[in-house]
Amino acid sequence: MDILSDILDTVHIKGAVYFEVDAGQPWVLVNPPMNLIGSFMLPDVEHVIPFHIMLDGDGWAKSDNEVVAPLRLETGDVVMFPRGSSHMLTSNIDNWHGTAAAASFYEQTSNKEQPFTIVKIGEAGLHSKLICGYIGFNAKPLDPLLQTLPEVLVVKEHISKGGLMNQLLASTLDEMAKSGEGARNLVTKLTELIFTQALRQHMESEATEDNQTWLTAMRDQHIGKALTLIHEQPFEKWTLELLAKECGMSRSSLAERFSRYVGQPPVSYINRWRMQIASKLLSDGMSIVKVAEHIGYSSESAFQKAFKRYVGCTAGDWRVKH
Repeated sequence: MDILSDILDTVHIKGAVYFEVDAGQPWVLVNPPMNLIGSFMLPDVEHVIPFHIMLDGDGWAKSDNEVVAPLRLETGDVVMFPRGSSHMLTSNIDNWHGTAAAASFYEQTSNKEQPFTIVKIGEAGLHSKLICGYIGFNAKPLDPLLQTLPEVLVVKEHISKGGLMNQLLASTLDEMAKSGEGARNLVTKLTELIFTQALRQHMESEATEDNQTWLTAMRDQHIGKALTLIHEQPFEKWTLELLAKECGMSRSSLAERFSRYVGQPPVSYINRWRMQIASKLLSDGMSIVKVAEHIGYSSESAFQKAFKRYVGCTAGDWRVKH
């Protein structure tokens, strides 16, 4: 089973691409934090991740908090900022001076019928072309993705010539001039593919360094099996003893190793994953009673109590909001 795809299927990824940037050297592109503009770009989601596609040219990118050194960008690269931090892109690693547009600019842009705005920045030197967009999703109540992703994530040569991403992006840009709704549908699919590929590439690089996170847990012989069992049979009456037996481990070893990789005990993860499934079903329109039955609760009141404990609001409030 592909656990990553199973997770992504429940968080309702949405995509918005709003800026096609023509940048003449020297240029600096400054982006405000998502807690300031994210609600304009994607108002119906809990978390927004900005990303940039270097269609042509090269440059550098860094987060405003300067935890990570500037990262080199080349044609075909995608850079994203999973924590939604303020960040900058530049043609010159020694020049980061620039001013972000006011929040009102992003609000006006998001209200346009078509999903693209062409922006020109910089001077008359060699030109680079970028696409700037936003990934949105509802991560609660299971939040392993955001906890394990770095401040800055670069996907190398993702938009390669002749590849699927390149073709899809070309179709999106072409559709832009014809139909705003058609372009938005393509943008969503493009965003999903970019985000999924970024996670897979990051997971592979993390695994080679023997880092112990939720993403690399899927490659661990024992914890990967435990996660697979949980996701294949989420409504099984799992206990720590039963799960440990299936994985060929003692209860204490499984509990310790699972918590070290995933950041929470197995039973807690199971309960959160069930609530993640429940939140998706509620968002898709299933009644609260049916959801409670579907995920194995004997009564609606027991389900409501568990849902509020793990999600932070009642099932009814979640359904109305999402």
